[in-house]
Amino acid sequence: MDPFEVALLDIDGTLLDSTYHHALAWSRAFAGVGHPVPVWRIHRHIGMGGDRLIPAVTDEQTAERIADDVQERWQAAYDEMIEETRLLPGARDLLDTLRAAGMRVVLASSSIPKHAEHALRLLEADERADAWTTSEDAEESKPDPELLEAALDEVGGQQAVMIGDATWDVIAANRVSVPTIGLLCGGFGEAELREAGAAAVYRDPADLVAHLDEALSAAGARRG
Repeated sequence: MDPFEVALLDIDGTLLDSTYHHALAWSRAFAGVGHPVPVWRIHRHIGMGGDRLIPAVTDEQTAERIADDVQERWQAAYDEMIEETRLLPGARDLLDTLRAAGMRVVLASSSIPKHAEHALRLLEADERADAWTTSEDAEESKPDPELLEAALDEVGGQQAVMIGDATWDVIAANRVSVPTIGLLCGGFGEAELREAGAAAVYRDPADLVAHLDEALSAAGARRG
């Protein structure tokens, strides 16, 4: 079986401990427009872009009315918290280990550019990644696979593996026949990730580093 050429990695919730910050920022944004949404419902949709999250936790008619205001309020609320976010254990080591294994590393982020810059700086991405994406690289957000296709185009890779924390990462990767290794550090459960199609699931980046050969073997079997 051919080895993987490219590792696609989500950032928020996968490498950066930011999932719950985003959920709280969205919660504040919805409350600010007079349409409060329980945080647990928001959390189940973190990993989607705002264009999909807002109608998913409200309804299409409400989303059309409040979307622009909610997006602006979410961005402002997350801006206030972003410096509180930290890399998850083993985040940098994972990137280094993947590159040492011969893979090109692409950070397939759907963050807006100024939010992505924070994570890229913490990861020292200039030294550890071959390329990265932001929300500006795709018109459609996850679970649409357009962002992953854009990430692959950055390095011209064929055989790829996805590493992500949300079911939306898994679904997007499935749609372009890329197997996924799931991580629990974004708050989605192992059963959810496996049901979505994850080939293997680990606790966090550090746990994946410790079991990388096993994880890639599982992903390779799913690809085959």
